[in-house]
Amino acid sequence: MQTPVLSQRAAAAVGWIVSATLVLAPSAVGTNKVKLHGYLTGRADSTTVVILDDRIETSSATRVLAKDEAGEHSFREEDLAPGMLVEAEGQWLDKHKFFAERMTVDLREDDKKIRGTAYLQEDPVEAAKIASGEPSELKVDGYWLQLDKSTKRDWNPAKAGAEGPTQQTVSVSPVLAAYHVKYEGVRQNDGKIHAETVQLGPPAPADAYKIPHNLGIVRGKDAQTGIDTLEFRDNKRVQGRMKLLAERSVQEYVSQLGDSLIPKGAQGTSRAIEFRFFVVEDPSINAESLPDGTLLVNTGLLGALDNEAQLAFVLSHEMAHVLQTHYRREVEETRGSRIGLTIAGLAAGAFIGDAGIFMSQIGIASVVNGHQRELENQADRLGLQNIIEHGYDPREAPNFSRIVINRYGDRTTSRLWSNHDSSMLRGSFLTTQLMKEYPQNHWDGTKKNTTAFQAMKEDLGPVKIM
Repeated sequence: MQTPVLSQRAAAAVGWIVSATLVLAPSAVGTNKVKLHGYLTGRADSTTVVILDDRIETSSATRVLAKDEAGEHSFREEDLAPGMLVEAEGQWLDKHKFFAERMTVDLREDDKKIRGTAYLQEDPVEAAKIASGEPSELKVDGYWLQLDKSTKRDWNPAKAGAEGPTQQTVSVSPVLAAYHVKYEGVRQNDGKIHAETVQLGPPAPADAYKIPHNLGIVRGKDAQTGIDTLEFRDNKRVQGRMKLLAERSVQEYVSQLGDSLIPKGAQGTSRAIEFRFFVVEDPSINAESLPDGTLLVNTGLLGALDNEAQLAFVLSHEMAHVLQTHYRREVEETRGSRIGLTIAGLAAGAFIGDAGIFMSQIGIASVVNGHQRELENQADRLGLQNIIEHGYDPREAPNFSRIVINRYGDRTTSRLWSNHDSSMLRGSFLTTQLMKEYPQNHWDGTKKNTTAFQAMKEDLGPVKIM
């Protein structure tokens, strides 16, 4: 009997967490070699490393390599350590037990040297100290940066504001939420980053928060059935519709939770963002954020969740995609290979049968199928930081990855048709991020569940999940 695999529609529609690099290895017919791709989350013994719940065993026959800027070279198995990004090729011996014939360590990801670029998701508490050259701290990009007298600073709020998209006159003490920061530094033992350089830049332009084709999203109602809908409109023409979940209490719960998690950076963007949260009838385990701040939460996702901390993380992750203008970044980075996109294939007023296909048609497929790994990692870091500051247990973020992994069963045969990150990769990144960024923290006593979440699950009832 052939083991069933996920349908292509299901694989395309699990953007925030499921899209996979856990794939079948090209191999001869009759073998069951696979590749596992993820961050090492532990070491069981001298011959066994761990990624989430999976034990990867090695032997003297295992070939261990490292990949860096100079190419591939041999690497000592005993030097494998938590936090390293690896790809293991081999076969499953049992559930959660894998034998690696070959393992490659990606040394291009420096565990100590940290550099990046991000928009501030809140106003810096010590902005005046940063500008004056004093020792200070800066929260940005899911990290805490420590600045001292050795930090090279290009931090001129007036200059950055004048260079901004609106060419506005900036006051002496401007609100810096949503301003751009470029940084570089070294991770310390306490998880904080000693900043070597920081540079302040302007907010993103207003069109970074627009949906392509000037589409707007409004609530509607089907004239024949009375079903509440969410409509994608080009002026007055309806280009597509999604069915909203009828249970109003579920809609209200998700909206209220989302509102409570909105970072203050939403107030400083060059175009006003109104985050709106809608529960749509879709069985895939997914949530999508559109550039204008519209968040779509699928019924399949709500059905798969165990607790409120997991939902809080998903919502925080999706809001980070918006505030970090990830759609615009991908457009700019792939501009040379992109072609003109037009809306086609949907009759006016038709219900969207496949969110992935529809989003592809309007040019924003990444909101469903997943962004580049660098951008997903950024949204994960910011999502973790946001829920920690709201009192939630951040360990529930990688636990949700475990839910997805277990739901899709035998990973040696369940193949997902996507080149983005797998649940194993995402979950192991979240786990190692907590280890690196918060080494001294204990999460006992933080929130996992609430009575409001349980009431929502009861009102939701049984839903189809795929």
